[in-house]
Amino acid sequence: MRRLLVRDVMTTDVRSVRRGTPFKDIAVMLAQRRIGAVPVVDDERTVVGVVSEADLLDRELVPHRWW
Repeated sequence: MRRLLVRDVMTTDVRSVRRGTPFKDIAVMLAQRRIGAVPVVDDERTVVGVVSEADLLDRELVPHRWW
């Protein structure tokens, strides 16, 4: 039986966002591309974080929480 590898499930046409990207824009991107997360990059395109669907839901459900 073949083991599942990362390459079997990863996205190769990667899109990224910046720290200042509005949450709504990220939510639209995730829905349109049918992906669950997107990397956040700085000016040098170095990954500085990841925003996932769960992060967006958490923010929507708990809007008073300080980020």
